[in-house]
Amino acid sequence: QCQGPGITSETTLRLLVMSTLFNEDIRPSHRPGQSHMVLVAVLLLGLTLALRFAPLPENFSAFGALAIFCGLHTFGVFRWWFPLAALFLADCIGHFAGVPGMGFYHLPSMVLNYAGFAVMTLVAASLSKWSILESPSKANALSATALVAFLASACFFLLSNFGAWLDPLMHYETSPWGLVNCYIAGLPFWRWTLASDVLFTVGFSGLASAFLTSTKRLQTADRSVHQ
Repeated sequence: QCQGPGITSETTLRLLVMSTLFNEDIRPSHRPGQSHMVLVAVLLLGLTLALRFAPLPENFSAFGALAIFCGLHTFGVFRWWFPLAALFLADCIGHFAGVPGMGFYHLPSMVLNYAGFAVMTLVAASLSKWSILESPSKANALSATALVAFLASACFFLLSNFGAWLDPLMHYETSPWGLVNCYIAGLPFWRWTLASDVLFTVGFSGLASAFLTSTKRLQTADRSVHQ
């Protein structure tokens, strides 16, 4: 009897925390066009994989933008597993096809990279009200979406470079100064990552907005014909 209230309080607290963190995921969405966003994300995955094999600068990739896009424009568990599954698919292709720069690597670094992508989705999901699809002002939404991409990319940089610091093959000192040197050394590489995250996020969101606009027009025209 003495433990009952404690267990109940703990359970209630856990439910409250979960509902606070994922309240957008567990309640029905009232955003327009959500039934189409999964299709858009799948199409963007194909584009992202194709761009991975294009002659682009090193670290200039659309995978980060895909994670941000899912955080901004999709809901439920899909927004969490889809970007990570896409990244794992690319790593599998790179590993078994022997593609340079793709495939499996030092496990702690790899785990932190995947965690970095999940954090990108989390940042975007937390700031999804800033998205292009939500704001009546396209210019303001464009700037806000770019800012979301910048913040998400910065979080990924911090996590991924922490993983690089842990990688013994990188030969960084296991000291605070070694970690600082790792971050400093990673800044030139982050330049291209940041540029691709911002450009592709804005581009993907713009494509989604155009897709929804076209879909609405087709649905309106179809209703007019049947009436």
